Order: sequence, then structure tokens, then C-alpha cells
Amino acid sequence: MVTITASYTVIPNEPTPHGRLWLSDIDQVVRMRHTPTIYIYKPYQNPENAIETLKTSLSKILVQYYPMAGRLCYTEGARLELNLNAKGAILLEAQTSKTIHDYGDFSPSDSTKELVPVMDYNQPIEDIPLFVVQLTRFQNNEGFAIGVAFFHPLSDGLGAIRFINSWAKIARGETLEANELRPFLDRTLLKFSHTPLAPCFEHMELKPLPLILGREDTSEERKKKTSATLLRLSPEQVDKLKIKANENDILAMKKKGSRAFSRYEAIGAHLWRCASKARELEENQESVVRFNADVRTRMIPNLPKNYFGNALTQTAAKGYVGEITSKPLGYVSQMIREASEIVTDEFIRSQIDVIRGFEHLDDARALFLGEGENIPYFGNPNFHLTSWMSMPVYEADFGWGKPVYFGIAYVSPHDRAVILLSPDGDGSILVCLHFQNAHLELFKKFFYGDI
Repeated sequence: MVTITASYTVIPNEPTPHGRLWLSDIDQVVRMRHTPTIYIYKPYQNPENAIETLKTSLSKILVQYYPMAGRLCYTEGARLELNLNAKGAILLEAQTSKTIHDYGDFSPSDSTKELVPVMDYNQPIEDIPLFVVQLTRFQNNEGFAIGVAFFHPLSDGLGAIRFINSWAKIARGETLEANELRPFLDRTLLKFSHTPLAPCFEHMELKPLPLILGREDTSEERKKKTSATLLRLSPEQVDKLKIKANENDILAMKKKGSRAFSRYEAIGAHLWRCASKARELEENQESVVRFNADVRTRMIPNLPKNYFGNALTQTAAKGYVGEITSKPLGYVSQMIREASEIVTDEFIRSQIDVIRGFEHLDDARALFLGEGENIPYFGNPNFHLTSWMSMPVYEADFGWGKPVYFGIAYVSPHDRAVILLSPDGDGSILVCLHFQNAHLELFKKFFYGDI
């Protein structure tokens, strides 16, 4: 059990700009919730002044990242804007009755969920803090957790991690580099004035997802329980998957001059195949895998490297269970590659025009996110991939060492996988898998047996 012992409102320690910050169309259609993540620390000695260190350094970094201290508000057409009112971030101090070992490997569960702040979404959006942090000490001075609740419309994961790493750098007494000092906050780079054009792509990522054959809706699947587990891939297993993905097409690729399949393409294809096998569906069952692509380097001109905001667009691949499970791994990797490569500057602008085509943004959110019973269900027979492999999540050293674990702190009701580098730094991979309990053991069997 976790008990909150103190709560602090932290505001920038210098005056910051006031007024309103325009949020992009991409910002408008992301999940309207905080993303809960946890960092686990096992310092050689438990710093008694940890909360003071976090407070002081947070007040400093908020000067540069002043939108984090603001609040959201609605304008005409249900558009979100950021009120730069410097109301502050929230820092909580907590104590758990459990030891660090009671939490096991910290895979998402009701137990790990208590290590992140509980958010109240019943209050007006103007009162909801955008950034809330909870420092929880384990019993017997065995270390502590830093649980983060970061409101998604503010930025994507890369922006959030860069903010936290800069905050940590200040906390340990180091000086920020020029690019760390000045996050690019102006989102009007993604503000277009032309009349929205008709989509020039199919935009399969926005189409209704396939249902299990013979079903009329997802109600039966939504009732089924999911749980989360951590699956580890050694560097050797990662290499085996890459070799397996490339072995059947290596000569063809050499002729065409194309590059070999990447670590992400191989692992993503393997996960989609394992999900398709474990469910034991009909061979003519359609399945869609959705994932996000970073648009920073895909747009022309590129967005600034230090762009702070949501710079992700959704894309998708579709196939039949029969081909996903029986074709070579390289065939499925190619499906994922094609879904990624379609995300060009033209594709991104077309998807943004889809959003801009709605007079009322709640209608656009219904298309991207669904609403009520129409919230998209990414589970059986479909799948969702998230890769955090490129994010420097283990650089969050606040002065008491790097985290020994980082991950999501809640169990998704959908079938999905989050792929991260291991904290060991040896090239091994952690897959945080959320999957229906009924099929989880079979998934694990294929996951390791097919490598």
C-alpha cells in the first residue's frame, strides 16, 4: 500500500512568458490522458534530500519548459490551447509498505500502478496539472520509484524523455547544452492555412479495424482479461531474428540495393506473427498492426531536432492470419516496412488535412480515438506496436545513479507490445507485452520457440 505523505506545487523559479500557446492538429487527436511511467532506483545510499533536489531542479527546468507549468483550455470548435499561466507542476512524496522485491520485475500491474500519481479527470480540464511526479520510497531503504504522469497532448514520448533527462541533468548539478536549454516550443510549423485537401492516400490507419470472422462487434473480446509480462531478448536472440528476417531475401535485396531489415522490423514482425499464431484464428482472418512513426525527419523541411510537441503519425499494415503465420519472417517484416515507408511528407500533410477537415475537433478525435463504445479495440484479431528503442530513457540520473528499470505502469486492455532497450546496455531488448490471458502462455511459447 502506498501513502502520500506530502504534496508540493512547483512553479518556474524565474518569470516565464504568459498568454496562449497554439497546439498543432496532431496534438489535438492524441490520447487525452496522462501517460504513466516509472523509473526504479537502487542507490548505494538512500539520499534523504531527494525530494528537495527534485523540487529545486524542477523549478529551474520549468523556466525553459514553461508550457509544462501551464494548463489546457478549450477554444472554439473544441480546440485545445495551452494557457501559459505558470500554475505549476505537482510533486508528491510517498511511502510504500512494500519492499522493492515485493514488486517483482515491475511489469505493469495493479501493484506497480500505485507507484504513479492518480489523476482526477472529473475536474475541469483547466484545473488538471499537466505534469505530476510521485517519489515513492520502498521499505528498508532499498531504493525508490519516480512515477511520472505526463499529459499526452503536451508532447510525445521523445519530447517527454528529453525534458526529464534535462531535469535530471540539472538535479545532479551539471550544465545544460545549448540545444537542451532551448526546446523548440513553436508548433505553428505545423499550422497550415490552405483549404484542407481531399485525402490522397487510403489512410488505412483510420479505417475501422477488422473483427473476428462471424462477429458483429468487439464486445465479447473487450470483456476478456489482459495482463502484462516482460519478455527478454538477449543480443544473440535479437541477431537471430534479424538474420531470420533477412535470410530469404538477402540475394534479392543485394540486387535491388535495398537495406537489410532493421531490428525493429524483425522484432515487430515476430511479435505480430506470435500474436496471430497464439490466437489460433482462421487462415482467412484479417489482422491489422498499427504503430506510430516519428515525423520530425520525414517532413520537408524537417522539424527542428529539439521540437517539443507531438510529432507522431499513425500508420498500419494489414494481412491475413494465414500469410502472417506461414510466410517467412522477412515477408512480414516487409509489410511493416511498407507501412513505415508510406509515411512521407505528403502522407503526413494528408493526414493533418483529414483532421483540419472537421469543423469540430471532437469529431476528429472520434475518428482517431473513438468515443464511448466506439473507442478502437486493438486486441484480437489486431495488434499494436510501440517502439521506445531510440529513446534515451536510462539517462535520467538525478544524482543517485541511472535507473535500473523504466517502463509503463498500467495494464492495457488491448493486445499491444512496447519494445525497449534493456537497462543492461548490452544490446538486449525488453518487450512489455499486454495480451489476453487466454492466449498468453501460447504467445510465450511461440515467442521463444520460433527464434
